[in-house]
Amino acid sequence: MADARAELGQYFTPRPIVDFAMDALSGLGARFDGACVLDPACGPGEWLCAALERGAAQAIGVDCDPAMIAAWREAPALPGGGCHVIIADALLPGALPAGAFDFVVGNPPFGAELRDSREATLRRMAAHYHLPWRDGRQRSSPSGGDLERLRRIPTELLFLERFVELCRPGGWIAVVLPEGLLANSRWSHARRWLLRTVTVHAVIALPREAFRAHATSASTCLLLMERRPPAAGHLVALAGVTECASAAFAELLAALQRGGDVVGEPPDGLLPPPLFRT
Repeated sequence: MADARAELGQYFTPRPIVDFAMDALSGLGARFDGACVLDPACGPGEWLCAALERGAAQAIGVDCDPAMIAAWREAPALPGGGCHVIIADALLPGALPAGAFDFVVGNPPFGAELRDSREATLRRMAAHYHLPWRDGRQRSSPSGGDLERLRRIPTELLFLERFVELCRPGGWIAVVLPEGLLANSRWSHARRWLLRTVTVHAVIALPREAFRAHATSASTCLLLMERRPPAAGHLVALAGVTECASAAFAELLAALQRGGDVVGEPPDGLLPPPLFRT
């Protein structure tokens, strides 16, 4: 089972990270009461349960892995009580309505690719997504080279664009991503797009132990964002957590809520210049 999860790029989020993300969004002004919350790659439903606990009216989960059905049946809050979970591929254009959700949250698969996707599926994605292409232009008539490039694109890049697309204007996003997406020069065009499109409030370097239960110590970050273009002079909080414990996240949350004194030097391994460099 662990090998199957890794092949799909599934690394389920420890609850302290989920709770911190939700509480940090609330501290930024987000309101869960009566909200419609989506997790496009929901796994067993940690993010959905947390949203319902905070008063969400609807919590909608999508996952492409049929094995999740058993996990959903075992979760006390899922399904029912305003929660709806389905087996589907949230990356497919048309699978979900764009701009329809107050919150889009979760930890999408990372380290996976589209190598086994059918050509017809790849063509639909090439015409829909911007971030696979350095020029940001969708490919309505993709070449063979375009399709091969798309096959090798890490799915987390597509999920980043998809999270933003599915969130309503003025809504909120919390997403866990590999740190490389924020630091590697290969993805500089994606960072430029992100910083034009949303207001990034915080980037939190997560402890490497966070996903060791899934046999990976990948460096990951939590992004907290609002779907609106940033105001002139907007500053992003950069911080890190060294252990995946509720107490450590509570301390960070308190520091974030204090404001300007939260960040001095950026955490080791988190490279803000590539995030902001054009």
